[in-house]
Amino acid sequence: MKKIILTLLIFGAVSTLSFAQSSYLEKGQNGFGINGGFSTNEDVSGFSGEVGYSFSGVFDMGLSLSRFGFDQQLFGEDLNATVISPYVSYLPVKQDDSFPVSFGISGSYQKQLYSNDVLNDNDIDMSGDYFTIGASLFTDIDASDAMKIQPKAGVNYITGETKIEDSSGSTSESDNSTVFNLGVSLIFETSPSNSFVVTPSLGIQEDVTTFGLSLSFVLPQTKP
Repeated sequence: MKKIILTLLIFGAVSTLSFAQSSYLEKGQNGFGINGGFSTNEDVSGFSGEVGYSFSGVFDMGLSLSRFGFDQQLFGEDLNATVISPYVSYLPVKQDDSFPVSFGISGSYQKQLYSNDVLNDNDIDMSGDYFTIGASLFTDIDASDAMKIQPKAGVNYITGETKIEDSSGSTSESDNSTVFNLGVSLIFETSPSNSFVVTPSLGIQEDVTTFGLSLSFVLPQTKP
């Protein structure tokens, strides 16, 4: 079970790096963002969707919903997981003419809900509660009048526990992990009022590497 838990923690860290609409807005802009992503490694694959809002281009609040399928079985049956994750992020340092990089911090909560035929048929509840704190650095590079490239790197610390409950009682397993992240966002200004962002990313934890790809639409609500 430990490997199953670890995999979802890495997926959450990849998602945190991939999407925070403040990183695509000018300081002073409010903006709304939507995101869809796919992540995979040798053990699990899944899709996610996110919505969020940026205040003044520096503070974000949002919510993600993800669905994953595992290659590893649990109790001899295929295993799936649904993850609900609210998050916040803040950019205390934002790139400008005098400073070449932006620095961000973030926090999120993961509610993990597992399911397969054995769990469902025997009224066994398996769920996880995890918290993440992280930091990232990124910079904007102008590629053309309508496109920017934004390389980024980050680190996340994740801690919490997974619990299995049935009519006879419950058992839990605590875990924590540090995940390093790398990504590159390609930011296309499709019109004066919105941007389209493509972000491939990697999450690295010991010998497990997860690849993610996200597509985001960012809609500024105010001018900087």
